[in-house]
Amino acid sequence: MTNSLGGPVLTVHCKSKDDDLGPHAVPFNQNYHFGFKPNILKTTLFFCSFRWDKQFKWFDIFDAQRDEDICVNCNWVIKPDGPCRLGKKQKCFPWNKAGPTFSDVPSK
Repeated sequence: MTNSLGGPVLTVHCKSKDDDLGPHAVPFNQNYHFGFKPNILKTTLFFCSFRWDKQFKWFDIFDAQRDEDICVNCNWVIKPDGPCRLGKKQKCFPWNKAGPTFSDVPSK
């Protein structure tokens, strides 16, 4: 994930049902990345919160059903209006409307 917010430091906090990767401060034009192995059932989901200035947003940064067949190492650009997946099938997405709850997250 690359901070493309135009200046402010981006705080990223990613989780799955089983893993909490903790908060990470990402300066403008810098990257944060993490690795994992998706499960064979295609239910792997990592969601992240994004904080900058007075903004607080959520997004499912890896959803196996959406991403697994498109990118092995998914690269994202984080913009004020939403994240954009880079690569062959580049696409920008809106922020999630509400934050996730652990009951909504499938098991690995």
